[in-house]
Amino acid sequence: MMNEQTLFSSLIAKHIRAIESEVKGVRKNKDIEPLHQMRVSLRRLKGGLSDFKDVLPAREYELAIGNIQRLLRSLGQARDIDTKIAFLNDLLSSLAAQKHKAGILEIIDELREDRNEIQPRIQKNLARLQQKHILRSIMRLKPSLEEAGMTLDEFAKNRILARLEKMFSLEPYVRKPACSKELHKMRIAAKNLRYTLENFQRLYGSRKVRSFSLSALKVQKALGEVHNYDVWLGLMAILKESSGRDWHFRRAVNFLSSECGQRRLRAYQDFIKLWAGFKRRKTWARLSFFTLDRQ
Repeated sequence: MMNEQTLFSSLIAKHIRAIESEVKGVRKNKDIEPLHQMRVSLRRLKGGLSDFKDVLPAREYELAIGNIQRLLRSLGQARDIDTKIAFLNDLLSSLAAQKHKAGILEIIDELREDRNEIQPRIQKNLARLQQKHILRSIMRLKPSLEEAGMTLDEFAKNRILARLEKMFSLEPYVRKPACSKELHKMRIAAKNLRYTLENFQRLYGSRKVRSFSLSALKVQKALGEVHNYDVWLGLMAILKESSGRDWHFRRAVNFLSSECGQRRLRAYQDFIKLWAGFKRRKTWARLSFFTLDRQ
């Protein structure tokens, strides 16, 4: 029978291997994919630690999370800029955007300058991660369910239901498109639910759990699209207030504001349809029943 140490160690080792495999590519910064993959693996590592938080030594857990968060912040800032540049480059292939090419290229140049300023911080955080053997110290953590007084199966059930409850606590905002902060929190809750399902997949059987984690992924992605355009609209609002810009730049900002506003509306409508489908098929109720039946 699998115990908490076996499950935890296998999860953590997998994520750490994935992180370490991307270090070289992140340092070189010739392609945006290694940074993206490292960030995903770090978030998965953080999710695994978070799921076992209550049965890990508190001091060691906080130290591990703090170090992961430090690197995640710099990677997140870089990833945000990388995706913005990629979006603008893709947008330039459209006829409508070509009319505003000069202004869009100016925005891309400024984004690239910002991205270059972040790279030294990423290099520093990576060096710290390796020099202090932070990932290896995380590998040595040992969860224990003895004091919790529950089986691994019960522990996993509680984690999944807690994640599901958090996502559903934000359901009142589903049909409130202006509540961008709450919708973003729901996206994060869906992502955490997905990671937790994947973390305990070996206990439940991969086929059944995979369908639920795929549903959570779909919610995460749909709300991620909404959030992306919310971020764009926020940036455009700031750029509109900037002074001393030429008319090419101002027209590009107005164009992007309109374009992102329309795309945000479509992304939100797609999310509403997706959520309604899950409710109609009772996806989340089935997940709850499936989890509780494990007792």
